[in-house]
Amino acid sequence: MKYLFLAPLAMTVVLLQVAAAPYFPLMDVTANPLLVLLTCWAMVRGPRETMVLIPLTAVFKDLITNDPVGVSVLALLPIVPLAGIRERHLTQSEFVPTVVVVMVASLCYHLAYMVVLTTLGEDVPWLESPLRVLLPAALLDAVLTPLFYIPLRWATTLTESQARLRVVG
Repeated sequence: MKYLFLAPLAMTVVLLQVAAAPYFPLMDVTANPLLVLLTCWAMVRGPRETMVLIPLTAVFKDLITNDPVGVSVLALLPIVPLAGIRERHLTQSEFVPTVVVVMVASLCYHLAYMVVLTTLGEDVPWLESPLRVLLPAALLDAVLTPLFYIPLRWATTLTESQARLRVVG
């Protein structure tokens, strides 16, 4: 049931990322709302559900762009082990670790793309990329995190409380 809600949402986010995000660059980078959504989903709902959503959304993204099919799957896979931080309860807040995981996942995403582009023979400016691409992209994705985290946390809390009421009643 949960995938019936998330699959169309994720596909809409992919379409917005491909169609709209390039027109709104900040700091010379574009936002990656799909990465932020999947990371927030993994941190709020758990990495198991995200393991189903990453291939589904990433292949869809690769098919509607000119990226090699499968690159987005490779680039988004670090979200799953990174989401393991949610089990450690390092802080009382769940939001701060989510922002940190979004930033690290963003760095991993762009590094994976850079490795693939280098392997394909593209010229990747490795020395300039940390300051011109990696850090600004991680910061921009971190800024987007509340837009996905807050509604997802609210919806999860609401559905869990309704499920508890059904079990009790």
